[in-house]
Amino acid sequence: MKINIHSYGKGFPLIFFHGWGFDSQIWLPLVSKLSMDYQLILVDLPGFGHSSIMDWDSFKELLMAQLPHQFALIGWSMGGLYAMRLAVEEPGRVDYLVNVTSSPRFLNSDPWPGVSLDVFKRFYKNLSEKPHATLKEFLELNGLSDNDKQHHLPDKLPSQEGLESGLKILETWDLREKLKQFDKPSCFIFGRLDPIVPIKTMNSMKLSYPEFNYVLFKRAAHMPFLSHMGLFIEELRGFIR
Repeated sequence: MKINIHSYGKGFPLIFFHGWGFDSQIWLPLVSKLSMDYQLILVDLPGFGHSSIMDWDSFKELLMAQLPHQFALIGWSMGGLYAMRLAVEEPGRVDYLVNVTSSPRFLNSDPWPGVSLDVFKRFYKNLSEKPHATLKEFLELNGLSDNDKQHHLPDKLPSQEGLESGLKILETWDLREKLKQFDKPSCFIFGRLDPIVPIKTMNSMKLSYPEFNYVLFKRAAHMPFLSHMGLFIEELRGFIR
C-alpha cells in the first residue's frame, strides 16, 4: 500500500486533501502563490490518483508517519471529511483546520440540511460511464474556463473501486458530534451558489459550532479555491499566521 504525496516550498506545512473524483493535482494552481511562505503537501486520497485503496486506519497510520509533526489541514468537499476526522483523532498535531465547501455530514437528515443521496448516485453513475466528460462538466459548472479545465483534471482518472469507496464515505461518515471536541482554530468556507453543500449547512453549523470561523463567497459554487483563487488565498493567509 502506498500514499502518493507531493511537497512544494518551505515554511509552515499545509496539508491539502482533494474531493471525490479528483486527485491532488486539483491544488497545483495554488503552489506558485503559496510556496514562498509555506510548505504545501498535496495528498492523493485512497483510491484516487496514485494512492492505493485502503481503509481509514491504514491511511492514517501511513500518512501520519510521513507528515511533519505540526501542520494545518485544508480539505475540499470529501477531503474535508478526511481533514475533520484526522483533526479530531490527532488534535495534538493539527494546529489549524480549514474546510472548503464541506461539512461534518454530507447527506441531509432532518433537521440537518445536506444533499440527497440521489445527487451523489447520479454523479457516480456519470463518473463510472464517462469520467473525463463528467469531470470537465463539473469544472464548467464551477465557472472555470476551457483553458483552465484541462489543467485541473486528475492525472489519473479514478478507479471504480475508488469511486465506490468515496461514495460510501460521503454516505456514511457523520462527524457532527466528534467535531465539537476539536478546539483548535477552524475555518469553514462556503460558496453561496454551491448545489452540493448548501448555504443552509453553514447556518446550521453556526448554531452547532459558534466558535468556528465562517467565510461565504457570494459568487462561488463548489470550488472557490479555483474560481475565486485570489480571495481564497487572502482568506487562507489571514487565517493561518
